[in-house]
Amino acid sequence: MTDVSMTTLHQKLDFLLEDHNVTDFDASNLDLESHTSLHAKANALCSAHGGDPSTMRDETIEQLQPKLDFLLKGHGVAFDATDLDPTSVDTVDAKLDAIVDAHHAGH
Repeated sequence: MTDVSMTTLHQKLDFLLEDHNVTDFDASNLDLESHTSLHAKANALCSAHGGDPSTMRDETIEQLQPKLDFLLKGHGVAFDATDLDPTSVDTVDAKLDAIVDAHHAGH
């Protein structure tokens, strides 16, 4: 079982949204315990990076991975997910940590 909470993931996504100056994102109608809410925030971040999240699926944790990979690449982060489970929130957490670290480093 994982120690990663949805709250922790949302805090990291919220930091990234704020750091990208995404001010028009409204989370008030999101169920913050759902995968859909993670996808909504990742979609906003992908759009802020010039991506088109409408071409990506939004139903599972595994479908969140290409969005996070896009953001990692956009921040110049080399991330090896070979040994990570793409269906795990632990993988999402690790990728978000790498993106947040890149922001703190000025990327």
